[in-house]
Amino acid sequence: MRFGKLFFLLVFLAVLTACSAMVGPQDDLARKVDYMRSDVEKLTAQQKELAEQVKQLADALAKAPTQAPQEQAPQATTPQVVSRAESGDLAGDPSLLYKRAYDLLAAGKVKESQDAFSEFIRRFPQSDLADNAQYWIGEGFYTQKDFKDARDAFKAVADHFPFGNKVPDAIYKEALCDGEMGDKALEKKRLQELCEQYPYSEAAALAKDLLKKL
Repeated sequence: MRFGKLFFLLVFLAVLTACSAMVGPQDDLARKVDYMRSDVEKLTAQQKELAEQVKQLADALAKAPTQAPQEQAPQATTPQVVSRAESGDLAGDPSLLYKRAYDLLAAGKVKESQDAFSEFIRRFPQSDLADNAQYWIGEGFYTQKDFKDARDAFKAVADHFPFGNKVPDAIYKEALCDGEMGDKALEKKRLQELCEQYPYSEAAALAKDLLKKL
């Protein structure tokens, strides 16, 4: 009899354990459902907000054509920007300004090229091309047989840009200007100085050939 009561008690405890095991997962599942329901509600609210934003954007785009003519008007200034660049307003790009000045000289527009080279030197005095620009100013005078101004311009290369690569060429041309103006002694002296100071330059090679003829 005592054994029967013990068996009944064990069965009863087993049933309670099983029931509690079933209730636990159900509570967890319920909580998960609540969390998911909350997430869905949040997503729904966000969807409504996005829908409202899309509607507002669509309304704004619908009104855009009435404003288009006012916004398109400034586009007429585009050709002006190009024309300014072609006319020499190239402060931001020294290579373009230098090329424009050189092209003017090659085209025979000496005064325009000299103005452009002078502008280049003013804007970019530290440029590696500054001594070249000064040299070509002198070359412009030389082509017009204005030997006095040419000599002064060539002399300015060494005076203002003593470490420039165009210095030997400028000294050579300076000597030629002296010769053209009738001072053969000074021409010879400058050529000799050129050979001494820049013996390996191309200008020195030209000077040596010319000295043989003087």
